[in-house]
Amino acid sequence: MKAIFVLNLKSSMKDMYLLFWSILMPFAAIIALRIFLPSYAGNYVEGIIAVSVFFYSFMTTAFIALSQRKRGVYNLLHATPMPLWKYIVSISSAWATVAIILSYIVLLFAIVINQLNFPLYILLYMTPIILIASLSFVFLSFFISSLVKNEGHLSMTANVLMIPMLLCSNAFFTMEKAPNLIQYISLVNPFEWFLNGIKSAFLNNFSTWGESLLLLLGCLAVTLIISLKTFKYSDQ
Repeated sequence: MKAIFVLNLKSSMKDMYLLFWSILMPFAAIIALRIFLPSYAGNYVEGIIAVSVFFYSFMTTAFIALSQRKRGVYNLLHATPMPLWKYIVSISSAWATVAIILSYIVLLFAIVINQLNFPLYILLYMTPIILIASLSFVFLSFFISSLVKNEGHLSMTANVLMIPMLLCSNAFFTMEKAPNLIQYISLVNPFEWFLNGIKSAFLNNFSTWGESLLLLLGCLAVTLIISLKTFKYSDQ
């Protein structure tokens, strides 16, 4: 398990999707907000971090999983004594570690650009939220990648899930005046739980933080079971 974790950690760091969607795009958003909306720029840091982690741990990893399946990587598991669950946990843990590193990079950039005061103890509360949420999204990406045959279908399928999850959240605008249906979707939206966990870490709201943590743990259990039950070794 350790070898698989290290190998995937190293390869993930070189991924171009990661560089663009989870680093360059958040950096551009932070700079744009600083220039055009300087008085509000600091209010969107949590949302930008959440979106960065979400894009990587769901969209980017889904493409990686599909690519590995098409190249026959998963077929090699049949020739090893490693159980499927150990392989999925190992590779998912590597990707979740990358997601945590990404969040630190984006946060540091936001602190420097917006000149924010940031107590380091917040990381103690933010890190487990990011770890559990990113693992949940990675397991979900395994499920989505098992449903499709090619990158085009994957992109469409992932967007069908990602866009509603992003729009039905408080990442960049409030849900208070949204239609009742949208507010209900927000209540059962894992991305919203993730976002609330990050925001509550920044605000020292431990009751909301604990609630978000429990909801994400439930999501983690469900997505892990789904990923294991639907895992495909090949497209044939």
